[in-house]
Amino acid sequence: MTWATGIVCVLAALTVSPLLAAWTVGLTTDGDAGVPWWHPRRVSARRLVVVAAVAAVLAGCAAGGTPLAAWWLFATGGAVLCVVDAQHHLLPARIVYPLAAVILAALAFAAVIAGEPDRLLRTFVAAAVVGGAWFTVAFLAPPAVGLGDVRVAALAAGLLGWTSWTAVLAGQLAAFGLAAVTTGVIAATGPRSGRAAQVPIGARAHRRRSRRGVAVDDRG
Repeated sequence: MTWATGIVCVLAALTVSPLLAAWTVGLTTDGDAGVPWWHPRRVSARRLVVVAAVAAVLAGCAAGGTPLAAWWLFATGGAVLCVVDAQHHLLPARIVYPLAAVILAALAFAAVIAGEPDRLLRTFVAAAVVGGAWFTVAFLAPPAVGLGDVRVAALAAGLLGWTSWTAVLAGQLAAFGLAAVTTGVIAATGPRSGRAAQVPIGARAHRRRSRRGVAVDDRG
């Protein structure tokens, strides 16, 4: 990664930050008089600053990824997911699925240009393996892991799978490490109410129980 590439990625993320901030609002409201979540809308200055900061940091980190377009998309979409998850404990499928589609398109294009179909195959296998593993955890321990976690874990694993299986493993270890640190910080700084603290790692707040007692995402 060159400094120029990093600067361009950050500036591009800042440019689209107003739209990203609007999405963080649209994804957590019920239609706003029929306005779809992806439409631009007014947001507070505070929200705009927060989303812009998160997007800039993630875009700067993604500047060293390959292919760059896929990583930049993951960073900017991830900024929306980070803010929504931190505030509402929700990873909406309404944005995860379109984000996965555009990232897959970027990876497919890169595979064709580079003549490396094996990388694209590894992307699908990594997403399936990691997604399946997280789905099993979600099925066995629904209070701990939501379907939003499963979707994002599969997406991240697929993107890392483009690089190598080592990168996929490192990504999973990093996810567990960050989750442990986040849990520790929340436990140390949260209110001493005696109740378990919610950790913003997935979609848990907006869930309901089906007739069979299985947790279901309301906004999936």
